[in-house]
Amino acid sequence: MLLPQELIELVLAALDVESLHACSLVSLVFLAPSQALIFRSLVIHYADIPKAQSLFATAPHLLRYVRDLEIELQVTLSEQNPVLASILSSFHHLECLTISGGGVEWDYEVTLPLQSAVHDLLASPDLHTLNLSDIRNMSCSFIFLALSSVKRFALHSISVQEQDGEPHRPASLRIEQFILRAPPSNELEHIVDLILPDSRRRPPGYLDNLSLLSLGMHQRIGVRNPSLRLLVATARTLRHLQLRCGVFQMALDLPLFSVLKVIELRFYLGRGAGFPTNLRTAVAAFLTTTPTLEVLRLTIHGVGFDREHAGNDHSGPFPLFDDACAYRERLLYLWRVHCHWWSTKLCSVQDRADFSVYIHGKFPGLWGTGILQISAGRDQDDRFD
Repeated sequence: MLLPQELIELVLAALDVESLHACSLVSLVFLAPSQALIFRSLVIHYADIPKAQSLFATAPHLLRYVRDLEIELQVTLSEQNPVLASILSSFHHLECLTISGGGVEWDYEVTLPLQSAVHDLLASPDLHTLNLSDIRNMSCSFIFLALSSVKRFALHSISVQEQDGEPHRPASLRIEQFILRAPPSNELEHIVDLILPDSRRRPPGYLDNLSLLSLGMHQRIGVRNPSLRLLVATARTLRHLQLRCGVFQMALDLPLFSVLKVIELRFYLGRGAGFPTNLRTAVAAFLTTTPTLEVLRLTIHGVGFDREHAGNDHSGPFPLFDDACAYRERLLYLWRVHCHWWSTKLCSVQDRADFSVYIHGKFPGLWGTGILQISAGRDQDDRFD
């Protein structure tokens, strides 16, 4: 008796790669669905480019299974460029493309055939996510093309070239989610200048439909703070905001977000780093800055729970969440406050207990409501989350 194909695929989806490989050898019934799951997400390392070419030449049907592809470049890539370009040109069903640059220079070490292959992938309606990491002097025209071609665009440790010419508003905009992380020194302002409208020229409007923004809050003095400029420019449409306050300890000044549903704040404690200087007042201002807030997530990073910091923190409960619990009348849509301790080491039972006590002291008005959730340990903190 044959099992229904839907049931087979449901069972296989719960297996790891080794188990899927074993299943593919057992029966032809399992072969195609197992291969589809094995090759759905694929990483091609620099050293594996010839191996990947040989695999897809031998079994070209595997290409149609790949949906999520990551390619790793190296500064010494030049001799592999034509091979990699040929491989990329063979994918026709990609949904997510990640390019980890390894510090390559876009114009000098990413040759025209490889650039052309990436451009062609951006034209595919199936491709909705593009992640770029560790690439120097990225072409401005390529940044503009990506902003108008994909729904989710992430830049991590990217520098861009000087702008050559004025940007033009694209005929159509797909970008809904934008992630900007850890650009090299002074590059954040350069990238923001590139993307945001300039009052002296026709606004490009690339971020007009943005619903998610993930941003590192870099310290910068003055009215041209690039992080704040991005927040102000997208405040009208954002529904999900992720801010990494890092080690900068800068003031957390938020504009009015009229439709924001979720705000995530990440902090680092220890080694001289602490909470933003005005975190309490920023939380108190939620009733005016985020009137439609439904979910608040606070993630605190550190090697171990900093008991010294907790012991020296005499600021008391966060406003709105003290015993009076004013949030009930003012944050009408709030249903979850999630506080998470993220550690590079395994959290001890005592660390978890101390963290729980500390958080309960910050949100005493949420005790027994079912709204406050506390957790600890590593999470899926991917750089392109």
